[in-house]
Amino acid sequence: MGSAAVRQLAERGVNVLAVDWKQDGLERLLADVAGSPAEIITTTADVADAGHVQDYVAQAVARFGGLDGVFNIAGIGTGEFKRLGEVQNETFDEVMRVNARSAWLGMKYVLPHLVARGGGAIVNTGSHLAWHAAPTFSAYTASKHAVVGMTKAVALEYGSDNVRANIVCPSAMETAMGQEAAEGIDPDDPRIGWQIMIDQSANGRVARPEETAAVGVWLLLDAPEHVSGVVFPVDGAQSAK
Repeated sequence: MGSAAVRQLAERGVNVLAVDWKQDGLERLLADVAGSPAEIITTTADVADAGHVQDYVAQAVARFGGLDGVFNIAGIGTGEFKRLGEVQNETFDEVMRVNARSAWLGMKYVLPHLVARGGGAIVNTGSHLAWHAAPTFSAYTASKHAVVGMTKAVALEYGSDNVRANIVCPSAMETAMGQEAAEGIDPDDPRIGWQIMIDQSANGRVARPEETAAVGVWLLLDAPEHVSGVVFPVDGAQSAK
């Protein structure tokens, strides 16, 4: 989803600093966007480490002369597909660190630059489980509920500074995390897990990461300024049930 978002932004001529914890993925991304009208730079970092986040935000500001928006996408799965009483405390801590703390830091250190710029857009990534729940997903569900709460709070706190904050919430996607979820649902036959996720969507498939990324890019670049503090499902009508 992150790569899809950068590709779409690059096609629009938007300069981007792309962050990942793995260099190989960033190298593939740079090859994908070669020849685009935008300047795409990359860096490796732990997005849940305050020092790392401060460093790459400063790098982007120095390179581009300021910031107009941030798309916080990084996340991990549930870690252990067990009932809450059987999940290790360390698993909860790590899921909250990567999924919730990273969004907190991604907003905290970008916000002053958006305010200085006269406003901007924040897009965070939630999940269908950001306002629903599922068995054996307690830590993940908690982390994504937290992201919704933070996003709405920032929308209220910084609205007078012309900063918009929204959250895009996919259900299952054709990603490595989707495969992890399928294996967690049925370790013996992940195809059964995929089918369960497929059956939750009215259109009979899971989302493509490009679809969720496109909603986030719209919120960054095209959404009316009055759109803020909103949860945007991208879940094949799963939320309509």
